[in-house]
Amino acid sequence: MKKLFPFLLFLPFCSMAQSDPSIQMDMGKNAVASKTASYNFPLHPSPVKAGVAYTGKKVEYDLYVTDTMVNFTGKHRHAIAINGQIPAPILEFTEGDTAIIHVHNQMKMETSIHWHGILLPNKEDGVPYLTTSPVKAGETYTFTFPLIQSGTYWYHSHTMLQEQSGLYGSIVIHPAIEEPKLKEYVVLLSDWTDENPHQVLRYLKRGGEWYAIKKGALQSYGEAIAAGYFKDKLKQEWQRMPAMDVSDVYYNKFLLNGHETNELKDAKPGEVIRLRIINGSASTYFNVQYANSYMRLIAADGINVTPISVTKLEIAIAETYDVLVTIPENGAAELRATSWDVTGYSSAYFGNGPAINAPDIPKLNYFKMMREMGSMNMSGMNMGDMNMHQGMDMKNTDMKKMQMPSDTAAPKMDMNTGNMDGMNMGAMQGMAMDMMPPGEFNYNMLRALHPTTLDSSLKPREVKLSLTGNMLRYVWSFDFKTLSVADKILIRKGERVRFILTNNTMMRHPMHLHGHFFRFINSQGEYSPMKHTFDIKPMETVTIEFEANEQQDWFFHCHILYHMMSGMARIVSYEGSEQNEFAKTGYKKLKKEDNALYPWYDLSVHSQGAWLSGNISNNKNALEFEGRVSWKGNYETETHLLRYIDKKQYLAFYVGFDSRDNKTLALYNKPNSKDNRHVFDAGFYYLLPMLVRSEWRIDQTGRLRLQLERRDLPLSNNFFMDFRVNTDKEYTVGFRYMVAKSFSVSTNYDSDYKWGAGLTWHY
Repeated sequence: MKKLFPFLLFLPFCSMAQSDPSIQMDMGKNAVASKTASYNFPLHPSPVKAGVAYTGKKVEYDLYVTDTMVNFTGKHRHAIAINGQIPAPILEFTEGDTAIIHVHNQMKMETSIHWHGILLPNKEDGVPYLTTSPVKAGETYTFTFPLIQSGTYWYHSHTMLQEQSGLYGSIVIHPAIEEPKLKEYVVLLSDWTDENPHQVLRYLKRGGEWYAIKKGALQSYGEAIAAGYFKDKLKQEWQRMPAMDVSDVYYNKFLLNGHETNELKDAKPGEVIRLRIINGSASTYFNVQYANSYMRLIAADGINVTPISVTKLEIAIAETYDVLVTIPENGAAELRATSWDVTGYSSAYFGNGPAINAPDIPKLNYFKMMREMGSMNMSGMNMGDMNMHQGMDMKNTDMKKMQMPSDTAAPKMDMNTGNMDGMNMGAMQGMAMDMMPPGEFNYNMLRALHPTTLDSSLKPREVKLSLTGNMLRYVWSFDFKTLSVADKILIRKGERVRFILTNNTMMRHPMHLHGHFFRFINSQGEYSPMKHTFDIKPMETVTIEFEANEQQDWFFHCHILYHMMSGMARIVSYEGSEQNEFAKTGYKKLKKEDNALYPWYDLSVHSQGAWLSGNISNNKNALEFEGRVSWKGNYETETHLLRYIDKKQYLAFYVGFDSRDNKTLALYNKPNSKDNRHVFDAGFYYLLPMLVRSEWRIDQTGRLRLQLERRDLPLSNNFFMDFRVNTDKEYTVGFRYMVAKSFSVSTNYDSDYKWGAGLTWHY
């Protein structure tokens, strides 16, 4: 008889599952804590997979992926839910169990699930068209894998941008050995936008300003002058650098377990509780603070570390940290997760009584950050050399005996003394262990419980990678190559592999290697921690190393969703491994993702005429259209097909066609004049300092033209200037005030069409 496994989900302060997956979910402001939540979906028994060798207890879950509607902001928006809830159910296991997870896709599009940080067979990793087949619409895929580790992990879609729409959940794997009995809660952080994620990426590709305006991060010339940073602003644009920012997207809400505010009233005064904190956001770093006192950090990325006390925990996207906190004797203490751009936060209150709030984080001073970043960029200083490698001990000893089960298990507990791998339980309950003074978290504080050094007899295979990108065109890459054109990173089983990564961009990047844990080399030397995800700051160099103990191909990528989808990814490939069906085709479908075409346009309708500027582009190519027409019947159009040539994409060659018929202007009767021509042309664009675009062209008659243009020159918040001048003695100056993302009030003066005012629509 087929066995029906119970579906008891440990769901602290998660939204309750709905009995109908298509029902609209109204996410309220306050969520009362619940130790468990009901599960009303039918549990269909499924046959055990043939040929699978099971170990330990078989734990089975059914996950139903559905389209749904949510209301996080007062507006109903499309989302993707699992079992009717966002975030998805917590999946609980014990180390040694075998997970059997049936993913039922009830949507009209394909989906996938990746088990982030879990060591499992390659075909179960869940990256569609790389390791695993996607779950097609209306179909079910069963994942089966043994659990050889313990700790806090999570799962999410790896299909397109579905993760941003709500397809993420948490995983808790309890250790096989006995551990201290503490009340614990999962804290799953995420970000939410009311926009369609595909439209978000398209807007990032077009380089729109609205997200910066909404976040107060525009850094206009007017603001720079008022703040005393005019010279810094000039230097920044002279270096062809866009405005400083720490996050690409403006988010409507930041969520903690699907809510902006949570109340956990079952936590008792004086009680020490364990929080399993997961950053499941698409593109937001969080600063986590606890109001009552410091937090005692005991695990990173699922693996226990030497306990440290921190007052602020900065958590990169896709990382997990376990912390201990004490409930206040009187009141409810706030755990606050503030977005790194300080545009919002979410909270959980633990305890009863009056609220004890965590401290506010001051707004960012973008101009100060711009000055510091500009100095660093000009001087060539390397933050990685300064911070990450001071005191780095690269001595290596044998690590072949270090297996994941022992390293990811909870600290061993002496039941007679109450000591847990150096932690005295009585002291832990009082949070009074010997420690350094609490401070803000940084990676050099992470220390493994045991030496993690690798076999010194193996000469390491060094892989050097530069993190590169073009913020103006929103193309992200390694060594200026996106995934669509990159070669595999080849390694061999049994090797000691060392990645040396240098971030040459002005953005931070959380990097994740599938299927492996690696040593993150920090100042702890041979006790450097084991991780599966790490953050790398601008101009920083980071070294990770691992034993190549797997096979086949694995994904390595930036975990900012929009960076990954724009090309910052590689495939780490074991030479000589058996190739799956996707490898045999060169991963063609996977590699298409970052090279998709994205269109946008601006249409200005003014009192003297109309202007249309359109673009459709991918990583290296663009089709651009410029057109204007007066109400008197004059018109001009230019259509160019571009190919970007250089690594930084400052230079683009083009061919095109120029057509104009300006009957009311002086040179209308003169062929191939600025007012009367229908010619093919060719030339190139080159981006000059101050973000001025120069155009050099020649047409079929031999006529030459040079043009200089600058768009979107920020004068003050919401207020922009455009200008264009060329050797045909044409010029245009325009101004616009952005009222909304898609709408501006605008005016311009054109040398031929004269002055006018009206409206501009942006797409």
